[in-house]
Amino acid sequence: MSTLFRAVVAKTAGVALLGLTACSGGSPERTAGGEATTSAEAAPGLESFDVCNFLAPDDLSAAGVAGPGEPDNNLKSEPGCNYSGTKMDLTLYKVPGTTFEKYTTQGNFAEIEPFEIGGRKAATGVTTGSQGQGICSTFLDAAGGTIIVTVTGEDRDSVDACGESRKVAERVSPRLPE
Repeated sequence: MSTLFRAVVAKTAGVALLGLTACSGGSPERTAGGEATTSAEAAPGLESFDVCNFLAPDDLSAAGVAGPGEPDNNLKSEPGCNYSGTKMDLTLYKVPGTTFEKYTTQGNFAEIEPFEIGGRKAATGVTTGSQGQGICSTFLDAAGGTIIVTVTGEDRDSVDACGESRKVAERVSPRLPE
């Protein structure tokens, strides 16, 4: 193998690794052995977090939705589970590779209101383009990543989407991984 060929292969592999890191939402970090990891690998608590089996029947009935949940894998980096009700839908997402701070400051929110739930960082927000549509999310800091509780009203005025998402978040926050 020529030196030029090895250099091209090494450079291509480096660019691919940077691309994968960017897609995972993480940044390269070093382990004690010097190996590169991403923050997604550093957040095993959310990697194994099961969004479709976390909410208890009491959580679902309190929110006015029913199970079983339907997996929502529209975004690979944010797997979720959707529960339907008569006035609203509730979706629970996890983002294991993106910290709460990074997720809530990425700039795609028209409205965001930070607060705390039992010492846990939280925020309620509406994405740009969703204002006035009856859609709102509450974001929770969990295990080095972010948990998202999204409420979508059946119509714009069927529910207070931000209030409902916050109620669910407050209910489940104590059970989330640290």
